[in-house]
Amino acid sequence: MKAFTDSWVDKFATVYADSPLAELSWFTASPGIELIKLVIDGVIRRGDRVVDLGSGPGVDAVFLAAQGMDVTGVDLSEQAVERARAWADLAGVSARFIQGDALDVPLPSHQADVVTDSFVFHNMRDEARPVYAAEVHRLLRPGGLFVLNSFSDHMVEGTGPRRVTSAEILATFDSNRFECVELRLYRNLPTATKPNQVHWIGQFRAR
Repeated sequence: MKAFTDSWVDKFATVYADSPLAELSWFTASPGIELIKLVIDGVIRRGDRVVDLGSGPGVDAVFLAAQGMDVTGVDLSEQAVERARAWADLAGVSARFIQGDALDVPLPSHQADVVTDSFVFHNMRDEARPVYAAEVHRLLRPGGLFVLNSFSDHMVEGTGPRRVTSAEILATFDSNRFECVELRLYRNLPTATKPNQVHWIGQFRAR
């Protein structure tokens, strides 16, 4: 099963090889605001084993590794993985990066204390969502934490992927596999095409 629409697969196959990072609308050169807060608050802790799905050029993963987490980034794009490894080398951290499908991650089951979604979910086909939730659950140890960052339906229209409702998120990461700790809106950095960036941040514990 394909996780993403063909247009997004085709785009990510070349964009990291062809474009400077600064030209990518989703690249901020800094880890996510809410991710930083989770580290400050001790929700994600030094020594935690973290799998960063959709790690892209590795900004979040390198940040977490620098804070003492044991991090593996996973991305569909080989070029993104190469850039992430270069970023980790520059920072002098030991984060690992592998190429892989978010619906079939080449990592052992129940090994992660934390799985993070770096704006992956809102790109997915409807039929891929339950498969993705099952894969996230497989990666997490019992009681492990899934952190979801996603576009919301409160954003203004613009370029990029779909907007997602809270009902869609809660239906996907359902109570059979996860306990919802938190799901709320937050404002993220504005861009030229999306001046009103309103995203979801969610925390879900694996049952």
